[in-house]
Amino acid sequence: MEYFITGIDTDIGKTFVTKGLALAQEAKGKKVGVYKPLQSGAIKRGNEFLAPDLEAVKSLSEKINTKCSYLLEGEVSPALAARLAGIKIDINKIKSDFKDFSALNDITFVEGAGGILAPATDEMLCADLIKALNIPIIIVTVPFLGRLNHTLLTIHYAKSNGIDIKGIIINKIPENSTDLATNNFIKELKMYTDVKILGMVENIENADKEVIIKKFLPINNKFKFV
Repeated sequence: MEYFITGIDTDIGKTFVTKGLALAQEAKGKKVGVYKPLQSGAIKRGNEFLAPDLEAVKSLSEKINTKCSYLLEGEVSPALAARLAGIKIDINKIKSDFKDFSALNDITFVEGAGGILAPATDEMLCADLIKALNIPIIIVTVPFLGRLNHTLLTIHYAKSNGIDIKGIIINKIPENSTDLATNNFIKELKMYTDVKILGMVENIENADKEVIIKKFLPINNKFKFV
């Protein structure tokens, strides 16, 4: 099985959620892979460029397979990063890499870049990339002011374009919040969409491996990703 992890925006925790889902599947004895088609903001270590999102996964498990097709510098969209580097992104290479990589795993999580309408190439948005790979998405959101709008827009665009939505994971839920928008986010979200909420995760991005697995195992078990 394969799932595409997309977000409603940048900095909402796609990498953390991808890591949590992957670690939980590994803990269940599954052979897990995390594929990053396009990584902008690549980091340089010596003479080598690395994908920071995949390094975050490997920092907690060397057993999880990882692959990135295009490593690009610059904290910008993959499309702009590739253009500035004079690189032409080939969607056929991505599809081929994805097929070959997925064959190695029981379950593969594909992490997107930014939101569903982030430019992936000069010709494609991330939504077009999702459709090219033909896999369901998991939407990562956060329960803050203005993000209900972002979440519903993401859902509407995905449904309108024939993209299958597995569900939503709400990340970075604060403890003891007194904020009205945050405390009513889940109730409001359920009023306006029938998309399943797969799980809710507190702000534990700096937690150790065991804590992350403990939090994500119920999400994996309840909805039986595989």
